[in-house]
Amino acid sequence: MPRQAVHQIKLDSAFARSAGLARGLLNTLSSPTSCISARLQLQLQSIHSLTQRLCVDTGTLLLSRHSMMKVTGQVVQVWVSCWILLSVVIRDAEAQVDDVPPYFKMDPPQTQVHLEGNRLVLTCMAEGSWPLEFKWIYNGTELTKFSLEYRYLIPTLDRKNAGHYRCIVRNRVGAIMQCSTEVQVAYMGGFVEGERSQTVSQGEGALIHAPRIHSFPRPQITWFRDGRKIPSSSRIAITLDNTLVILSTVAPDAGRYYAQAVNDKNGENKTSQPVTLTVENVGGPADPIAPSIIISPKNTSVTVGRNEAVMECVANARPLVKMSITWRKDGVVVNTGIRDFGRRLVISLPAVSDSGYYECEASLKSSSVPSVTAGAYLHVLEYPLFVKEPPSHISAEMEKVVDIPCQARGTPQPDIVWYKDAVPISPVKIPRYRVLGGGSLQINGLLPDDTGMFQCFARNRAGEIQTNTYLAVTSIAPNITAGPVDSAVIDGMSVILHCETSGAPRPAITWQKGERVLASGSVQLPRFTLLESGSLLISPSHLSDAGTYTCMASNSRGIDEASADLVVWARTRITKPPQDQSVIKGTKAVMTCGVTHDPSVTVRHVWEKSGALIDVNMSPRLRLDPDGTLHISQTWSGDIGTYTCRVTSVGGNDSRSAHLRVRQLPHAPENPIAAFDGNSPLIRYILEVSENNAPWTVLLASIEPESTGVTVGGLIPARSYQFRLCAVNDVGRGQFSKETDRQAMEAVMYFEDFYSAGNNPLFPSLLAVQKKISSLFPVSPLFGRYPCEKERERVSKCASQEGDGASLRVQDFSSAFLRHSSLILNTLLYLLQSSAPTNFARGASQCTPADCHGKRPHQSVHLDPMAASPESHQNGPLQGYIIRYCLSGLPVDCQMKNITNPDQSSLLLEDLIIWTNYEIEVAAYNGAGIGTYSHKVTEWTLQGVPTVPPGNVQAEAVNSTTVRFTWSAPSPQFINGINQGYKLLAWEPSRPNDVSGVIVRPNFQDSVHVGYISGLKKFTDYYSSVLCFTTPGDGPRSVPQRVRTHEDTPGAVGHLSFTDILDTSLKVSWKEPQEKNGVLTGYRISWEEFNRTNTRVTHYLPNLTQEYKVTGLTALTTYTIQVAAMTSKGQGQISASTISSGVPPELPGPPTNLAVSNIGPRSVTLQFKPGYDGKTSISRWQVEAQVGIIGENEEWLLVHELTNEPDARSLNVQDLNPYTFYRFRMRQVNIVGTSPPSQPSRKIQTLQAPPDIAPANVTLRTASETSLWLRWVPLPEWEYNGNPDLVGYRLQYSKAGSKGGVLSHVIMDRLEREFTIEDLEEWTEYEVRVQAMNGIGSGPWSQAVHGRTRESVPSSGPTNVSAFATTSSSILVRWGEVPEPDRNGLILGYKVVYKEKDSDMAPNFWTVEGNTSHSVQLSGLGKYVLYEIQVVAFTRIGDGRSSQPPILERTLDDVPGPPVGILFPEVRTTSVRLIWQPPAQPNGIILAYQITYRRNSSNSNTATVDVLSPSARQYTATGLKPETVYVFRLTAQTRKGWGEAAEALVVTTEKRARPQPTSRPVVPQQNVQARKVLLSWEPGSDGLSPVRYYTVQYRELPDSNWTVHSASVSHETNSYIVDRLKPFTSYQFRVKATNDIGDSEYSQESEAITTLQDVPDKPPTILAVTPHTTTSVLVRWKPPTEDHINGVLLGFRVRYRELHYDRLRTFTVRTVNTPPTGLI
Repeated sequence: MPRQAVHQIKLDSAFARSAGLARGLLNTLSSPTSCISARLQLQLQSIHSLTQRLCVDTGTLLLSRHSMMKVTGQVVQVWVSCWILLSVVIRDAEAQVDDVPPYFKMDPPQTQVHLEGNRLVLTCMAEGSWPLEFKWIYNGTELTKFSLEYRYLIPTLDRKNAGHYRCIVRNRVGAIMQCSTEVQVAYMGGFVEGERSQTVSQGEGALIHAPRIHSFPRPQITWFRDGRKIPSSSRIAITLDNTLVILSTVAPDAGRYYAQAVNDKNGENKTSQPVTLTVENVGGPADPIAPSIIISPKNTSVTVGRNEAVMECVANARPLVKMSITWRKDGVVVNTGIRDFGRRLVISLPAVSDSGYYECEASLKSSSVPSVTAGAYLHVLEYPLFVKEPPSHISAEMEKVVDIPCQARGTPQPDIVWYKDAVPISPVKIPRYRVLGGGSLQINGLLPDDTGMFQCFARNRAGEIQTNTYLAVTSIAPNITAGPVDSAVIDGMSVILHCETSGAPRPAITWQKGERVLASGSVQLPRFTLLESGSLLISPSHLSDAGTYTCMASNSRGIDEASADLVVWARTRITKPPQDQSVIKGTKAVMTCGVTHDPSVTVRHVWEKSGALIDVNMSPRLRLDPDGTLHISQTWSGDIGTYTCRVTSVGGNDSRSAHLRVRQLPHAPENPIAAFDGNSPLIRYILEVSENNAPWTVLLASIEPESTGVTVGGLIPARSYQFRLCAVNDVGRGQFSKETDRQAMEAVMYFEDFYSAGNNPLFPSLLAVQKKISSLFPVSPLFGRYPCEKERERVSKCASQEGDGASLRVQDFSSAFLRHSSLILNTLLYLLQSSAPTNFARGASQCTPADCHGKRPHQSVHLDPMAASPESHQNGPLQGYIIRYCLSGLPVDCQMKNITNPDQSSLLLEDLIIWTNYEIEVAAYNGAGIGTYSHKVTEWTLQGVPTVPPGNVQAEAVNSTTVRFTWSAPSPQFINGINQGYKLLAWEPSRPNDVSGVIVRPNFQDSVHVGYISGLKKFTDYYSSVLCFTTPGDGPRSVPQRVRTHEDTPGAVGHLSFTDILDTSLKVSWKEPQEKNGVLTGYRISWEEFNRTNTRVTHYLPNLTQEYKVTGLTALTTYTIQVAAMTSKGQGQISASTISSGVPPELPGPPTNLAVSNIGPRSVTLQFKPGYDGKTSISRWQVEAQVGIIGENEEWLLVHELTNEPDARSLNVQDLNPYTFYRFRMRQVNIVGTSPPSQPSRKIQTLQAPPDIAPANVTLRTASETSLWLRWVPLPEWEYNGNPDLVGYRLQYSKAGSKGGVLSHVIMDRLEREFTIEDLEEWTEYEVRVQAMNGIGSGPWSQAVHGRTRESVPSSGPTNVSAFATTSSSILVRWGEVPEPDRNGLILGYKVVYKEKDSDMAPNFWTVEGNTSHSVQLSGLGKYVLYEIQVVAFTRIGDGRSSQPPILERTLDDVPGPPVGILFPEVRTTSVRLIWQPPAQPNGIILAYQITYRRNSSNSNTATVDVLSPSARQYTATGLKPETVYVFRLTAQTRKGWGEAAEALVVTTEKRARPQPTSRPVVPQQNVQARKVLLSWEPGSDGLSPVRYYTVQYRELPDSNWTVHSASVSHETNSYIVDRLKPFTSYQFRVKATNDIGDSEYSQESEAITTLQDVPDKPPTILAVTPHTTTSVLVRWKPPTEDHINGVLLGFRVRYRELHYDRLRTFTVRTVNTPPTGLI
């Protein structure tokens, strides 16, 4: 852009922004030539040079603008100068006024003390140009980020919050750091030491240190003895660290001393455990004791101005009254400030001059004993003080040198540290910065980045002070380095428009929108905030905020600006939220979620149910519309819950929730309080009665829903009655309860709770009569409405009783029907004759699929369309079936399934509701419409798992190992099956996978269930939960609750030991018990003389004490000492040992006289004589042994230990290895340690025993169709447990799941590791176990392994094969399963093998894939043909045996085909005789023939018709006209009618001859294939007698004879396909024609034609496969015979694979190019 244009734009902007200010300025102008008033002169001088430069650079521009304003001359120039100067002056003034550097109004205190637990607020008292941002630092670590918050809050102060805090404040000018303040937290804990004792010799000084205590500040300690306070005296000193010093101790000083600590900040006080002081050597001579300083002075530092400094020196001597203490400073005696009997020197208001070396001297007056001295230094510190500070503002030009002064004094001399914008300055990193000798900072070569706040900190041990200055590097125009960018924000949200600048001095920032100033150093509108960085914060944003924003940076050097557009999106909101709904089970629920949003944003809808995300793609029942509407079809109890619609978009997010309730039929009445009402209030009850086995009738149709009983009157004596009851809500009538026993009724009837684990929750209840009714019918878990006396009698005796009177036979309901939400509907499509519905068009199918039962798998019944009516009654070809199904008993619409395959006879209904009763109907349809529906079938889907946990779960510990649970059952609608019970679960928080559980059977009588889990760990935290389960699995767990088992008595303490054993005392030590079983409250220690309980002394100790000094013992006496831990539940297990006082225990000696007896397979008995006990009891006996290999240098292993049996004289050593050599030795252990070993015993060998373990790693693999390969790892030698020569293995195998038929095999080879089990059945799973055995017996069996023999072909055909002719060209074939033992694999399908009876042709195959369909309709069959039919099952291996015997079935008759072989052997001018043969396809029994003939030129109305007998084979027509062409038509008749006519022409003449040969046959190369060719020819002359047929012959070259391929080629064709040829073979063909006179000569032979190549017909024959190397085998084979190769043999392909168990693997293929030897 041209320079002038840039200036033009800037001037335009300047004019616009200054318009308002100009008006005010014009009022001050006195004349057009004098626009600047006197009060601006000073500022104009400071920017005079800037003004000159602006005027020179923009001179031309000014004239341009002025000419447009039509103003000329000096006035214009003066006005322009006024605008420029005004803008600059105002900008400079704004910068000077607004950009005030940050500064602290006051410094924080050097230290501040606060009580623990109180609220602490630290305040950073700073000011400066707005905005100010604050950050807090703790111990040098950043606590917060920069924010507008100037306070730091600690809601609850903790001792760990103590430390040094400081704040940093910044604005656009720079940042400074506050001096630190030390926060001290006052608190007081307990004493950490227990009771203790110490001993001092008489005359010596006793130092009793104050017990340790956690406290700040250090507490004031007051010492007590026997309840009396101990004051300071000449003999008693209490030091600065609260040590109690007793000088020149005497016997009365012995006793128990207590310390009372008081925290003077929080007022708390604590009393310590006693300290017992013992004074020894009492009664001896009181000899003088030389002076000794027992508390020496310590180096001390104080600050000038403190109240006092104290030096302390405590000395002891005897006699104490003659001891004196003298103080010196730097060798000069000090006489002032002596306190506390000379033990303290106090210096009031210390000054720097008081620093020095202070020494105390202790001496005995009038004694020659030398004196003693000790000394320390006193340091008096002086707080830092600045002697030279920088000015508050320093301006300097670029590339100049500036010195910032800073000097301070203090004691010691303070260190000077410089910071720039609160960051330490490192002269090493920035060499331009240099700290001068006095502390001043020198900056060389100033740069713009040097602009900022500089701080000087002076620090010494007394504290720190700081001063600061603002350095402005001038002469740099402003520059926006990172301006605002176009942004978008949601209405109500915050947005930041960035504007980062550089310049010197630092530019002032102004934000504008249009002409409106939004924020600057002096302007701040609501919602618009100018940040420290120069950026603009808009919070919250409004739609009206959209527009263009301009950031303008200015300083005395100029102006820069940048703009950006802000787009404000309307917030996305849900305006049509989902509503709470209540729908009927099985219907649809629709949840709306209408949204309003900005048109430019995209909205995404997400639905959640009870907090879990809904994936609509996981279920076809769910659908999500683009507008967010959620559709839930087939609603059920699992859909109940709270649904939340969440809307997300760049325009904002929103969410709304609604609850869905699913109503259903009420359950059968039981206990009315607990009965499930179907989520809809009950309207009434209906009571029905059956009198003397009569049908059920309504007795009371409207019993109030609040009723719990009803009086039934008007009953007739001596008659039996049964009653049943059902509930009604707004959905409909629920299931009836179980009927009462059939008895005479009287009195009042009531509801009885009958809900047991075996009953369907939908049919659980009964009605009972008050007259002792207790015998009740069982209820089928799947068909509660069809009660039976016995479960197994349901097949033949159960009958339904539907409300509409429909009868349904129930068959075999004992097996499970389908998985959860699907049904197999075996449609039982029998089409029976019935009248068509009146509302269907005529011609619709009248056949109804009758007896449509929902049968179990493998019991399918198939379409039987002609079982009871002719095919014509179908009224047209069947096109398929309609399956209609709906929820039983609910007012909901039915669903439809369309089966478009009329041969299909089963259908899988999916996506049904779990554990729900469905009604199902089937109807057939054809092209005209749908027929009538079958009777309804009802069927239940299978159970599911519960979808909600039990409610109101509570868990509480009842003792130290048991937790008691209470809960309420889930609502029956959420159990989704038969409630099998509850699982109570408990697990430790750190071990979530280790769950303890108890199963509790359901209790249907009580609303609150109770259960217990026992065997838990004592005093341990557990999570507890309860779940409900059904047969398919567990429901969700309830929310875990934390519970802790109760406390109990603890276990034994550990590591009991004795030390410091003297004549009258010893120290006992121990460890905490491993099993605390609670909170330890202390320990009980007792001691008594051995076997003298009356001497027992007992003490109770605190829980932190783990050692105790036992005193007052009698020398050389044996004591029993016992220690036990205690909890609040009492004393735990006792640990005890014996010890002799005054006799320190020693290591024991080894046992002697070791003898071995009672040798068994796994144990021996050792007798021994105890060795020396080491003057204490033996706590443990140890037995070591050499195992297996015996020798002097062999290893000894610890094999047995016996504890707490000090009087033992023999040991029973267990867990030895059978049949193993051992040698034993012993050791004995006391509290000191372990004795040396005894002498070894004799070498022994344990007896034999059966093996202990089973062979390992037992695997079973398939070997073949009749064998399995078993492998195992042999027993290691050390596990033989007997003679190796007698070790072997026994195998046991049987069919899996079989009760009997167990076979075994013995292998007497201990090293054997595999065996092939032969002679097994094909495709049968076997269970195999292995055990080891030796000469003594057999070991345990291994875990059973399972394996299946390889598949084979079925060894028998399907059963119950039947065939039924359905049409003249189709037969319906049905069959049953292959018997289980004969399947030999997975049946993959069936093949129906059929052929004409007594035909030599190969049979035909019709394949039925899969094992679900057991019927097929054979079509395309010959009419009225007797077929031989068998069915073959096949597996992956191949076809099995055919069913036996073959089934014979003939297709139905039909109209016949045309008669064949029509010839006219005699032709005269007026008569002809024709002969024929019966139709090739008679299609039934021929009943007659019909001959029609006429002249070829006449119409059919003039034809002569004659009917002949079925035996006729010739006919003579007379009265014909000579030399005329006649047409003869001949048809045959069966009972189905007249068939197709055969037509022939004849000429009434006697000049006939044989036909001429055809032309030479031609075979085009493109019509040559591997096994067939297309032959064509041209006919010759017919000899005035029409050709009746052609004969085609072929021969195989070079030497074969001619063979007739067909002698009945139609006379109307002149081409023919010759098939059944051999591939890659040469042939010739010829043709002859035949008319009534005879045959023509054969045509000329065709050219030789060679058929194409084809793949070989047969595979090579493998002769042998032998191992060749470790990684190869040699395969030998013989190629196929020449006549089966079908071409030029190019090579062989060898396919091989590794044999894997039970499944195929990918083959590896290698190609062998024509090897002559047939091997690789």
